[in-house]
Amino acid sequence: MARIRMFVALITVAALAVPSAAAAAVSKVTGGTTQVTISSTVASALTANHLTLTPLAPATASGSTFTFPIARGHLNKNLRGVIYHRGGFAISNGTRTIRLRRLTLVSDRGGVFLRSLVAGPATRTCHVHGMHHQRLRCVTRARLVTKRIATLTDVTVSGTTATANVTLTAAAAKEINLLAGKSIASAGTVLGTATVTPQLS
Repeated sequence: MARIRMFVALITVAALAVPSAAAAAVSKVTGGTTQVTISSTVASALTANHLTLTPLAPATASGSTFTFPIARGHLNKNLRGVIYHRGGFAISNGTRTIRLRRLTLVSDRGGVFLRSLVAGPATRTCHVHGMHHQRLRCVTRARLVTKRIATLTDVTVSGTTATANVTLTAAAAKEINLLAGKSIASAGTVLGTATVTPQLS
């Protein structure tokens, strides 16, 4: 009976130790920046097709380099995890604008991806108001959805800074082509380069 109690105690200690070790291997991301520099080829293609890229505060832009403040996140010792950003960017053809907010960098076994919150298909709902003089009131709302907009490839790490090439996903290329009114991008098109510099605690 004493051996059984000792065995149960050892299992309990081991179970408690595993989460502690795993937690110690994860670093919190408390700040920093991610910079994306648009290639000259892409910048010229956007200009030629009357498309503009602008930052959404608190993101900023200097020339062709966009800087996105890092809000929070977590990374393990293999640099797998998630990094959330503040701000975003907008792409416009002058009459229609697509805004991409809450940029999220995800690193897992499948690779490194950039996701964004964007407006999805609009839905229209109507309701009848009033007791005697009834009125039909309709509201159109765009549902926000998360889409994978880019893939980071050829990632290199030096200290706590990672650099990579940024390539468009099929979903991002489709939206750009719709704004341009013709095909100017495709899945795998190199948008530019990214430099991720998180602050870890």
